[in-house]
Order: sequence, then structure tokens, then C-alpha cells
Amino acid sequence: MQKRIDVGSEIDSQCGRCKLLLNHVVVAMVGTEPRKVKCLTCQSEHIHRVPKAKSTSSGTKRKAGATAKAKSASSALARWQTIISSWDDSAAKSYTIYDSFNVDDAITHVKFGRGGVIAVPGPDRIITLFESGEKMLMQAKKRP
Repeated sequence: MQKRIDVGSEIDSQCGRCKLLLNHVVVAMVGTEPRKVKCLTCQSEHIHRVPKAKSTSSGTKRKAGATAKAKSASSALARWQTIISSWDDSAAKSYTIYDSFNVDDAITHVKFGRGGVIAVPGPDRIITLFESGEKMLMQAKKRP
């Protein structure tokens, strides 16, 4: 059963500014389809972009690329399992956009679960590895 999507729902969409598949909030709908979304990372509004489906053509370059992606996915999963193997609930921080995080911090996220900070690309962003993959999250926002 698929989750019903309404204005205000969170969905994954390809962000043109961030150049990543990120969480967005639905701003406008056309019928039952999201039309306009707002990126939760960079706050830009744009049309909803569905991630492109993988091609099933059987070229050797595609197979090599697919193999590299599979290896990358398995290495990311192995890296996540390493993070989880040394997991300590007392040391894990609960994620909020108002806190600051450092590389190797263990965090718990309401939606993505347990993860570890693997990079800090800027003062207001962190890249965290969850079981579902890497996610870019906001950090150090000022409280309203």
C-alpha cells in the first residue's frame, strides 16, 4: 500500500540546486500528483522531479557502471555496518537541525534511524550514512 501524498507531505525529489535526491515538502498538487516542492536542505522551490529510472540496455559501459554502483552500494552498507557494530546508545545524539555535529558522531534520526556523520561539507550541512544510504542534513540552524 502506497502512502497518500498531500500538500505538506515529505517526498524525495531531485533538487536542481543541490544536484541530489533529497527530502522535499509538497507545496502544490495537480490532482493526485505533486507539482511543486520545497527542498528541505536549500529551501528552494521547484517542480517535482522524479528520479530517473535506471536503463536496462545491455551495453558494456552500462554494465561496468552498474557494477561500480553495486560495489559502491555494498561498500556503503559495509561502512554503515561498521558504524553500527560500535554503536553506543548513550553516546548517540538525537538529530535536530539546531545542533552541530562532527565527523564520526553517532546520531539517531526520526525517519532514517541510526547513522553516523561521515562528512561536514559546510558549517550548516552534514552528510550522514544511514542503512538506506547517504543523506545530506542541515545543522546549526538558529532557533526561531
